[in-house]
Amino acid sequence: HQSGVFLLPRPIHLDEIPMVDTSRLAQILTLMRASYSFVIMDLSKSYSELDLEAIHLSDTILLVTQLDLPSLRNVVRILTSLRDLKLESKVKILVNRVGLESGQISLKRAKETLGQEIFWQIPNDYGVMVQVRNNGVPLLQQAPKSAITASFKGLADRLNGKSDDLATDKSSKKTWLSYLTSR
Repeated sequence: HQSGVFLLPRPIHLDEIPMVDTSRLAQILTLMRASYSFVIMDLSKSYSELDLEAIHLSDTILLVTQLDLPSLRNVVRILTSLRDLKLESKVKILVNRVGLESGQISLKRAKETLGQEIFWQIPNDYGVMVQVRNNGVPLLQQAPKSAITASFKGLADRLNGKSDDLATDKSSKKTWLSYLTSR
């Protein structure tokens, strides 16, 4: 047993942390791209200078929506802004909570409203997601065979170029459910 003086780090307050600016963001992303195959950024709901820089630096922009009118209206507004910025070719639409019982607009109607294909669908699996959140365990560990886990695996494969149009509403008519039953 050794005795000695232990220095505890002093707490850091948020106002003491230097803010990341757009040039630093570009440097950080360059370093991350050199170290990792994929870098995923979850941006704020605003269009700050930092958000816009992250969007410009991105290879793919996943725009997440649900099949309700307010969500689809927001996506239409965002798509219009991204078209004005000449970034529409990067955008892919991801529909979350597909199969939610009440108030959903059909995928066909959503596609017509957005004027764009649906890239991927994530099924509604509220019970599993509540368990994951409450247990603090990764989805893959908590529910490895659930529909939502399979959907996220399929999304990762598709983004990595390893799968076809699974979980989309294209003419193949394959959905996340047929993806699960074909395994």
